Amino acid sequence: MNLRWSNRFIFAALIQGAIVTALTIMLTAFVTSTQVPVELISIIIPNPAAGYIEIAALAGLGLYLVVGVISTAVTAYIYHHFEVLLDKKYRGITNKLAWSHLVLTNIGIAAASLMMIYAGYLGDLAVTPVDDGGWGLTIKQASDRIMNQFIFPIGIMLLATAIGAVCGGVGFIIVYFRT
Repeated sequence: MNLRWSNRFIFAALIQGAIVTALTIMLTAFVTSTQVPVELISIIIPNPAAGYIEIAALAGLGLYLVVGVISTAVTAYIYHHFEVLLDKKYRGITNKLAWSHLVLTNIGIAAASLMMIYAGYLGDLAVTPVDDGGWGLTIKQASDRIMNQFIFPIGIMLLATAIGAVCGGVGFIIVYFRT
């Protein structure tokens, strides 16, 4: 029984799951042990536009959980279907496409998600008043000086993720129709 690719994707899902679990524990510890969330809420309520900064971090965590962990595990099952149930072999170009799928999707989504989380953290810190340990920037200053700097690199990492997924899809099609 050939389970090379399904095992690789399961291993990647386990690693990504461990990382997202650690991030969630760190976020929970931060939220429950500091006054920063209270300060952020007091900033967001009178000025809802400030909420986009927090959304960047939470969206990054959610993206990591859904794409980095869940879809990697589901992809392992798809490879299992091809390798075991259909007895199809990945060789030559399809092997290269599977490697591209594994590497680009996992590195791309991890990098994009972590940058989103970090950008949200820095943005939160930036709009928190100086008296409360922040930098005391306005929302516009935080956006211009911090948040906007992350748009291009996050976009590049999401593009890498998409290219990896396309490589995997092309590999699936080739392997499926190969006799």
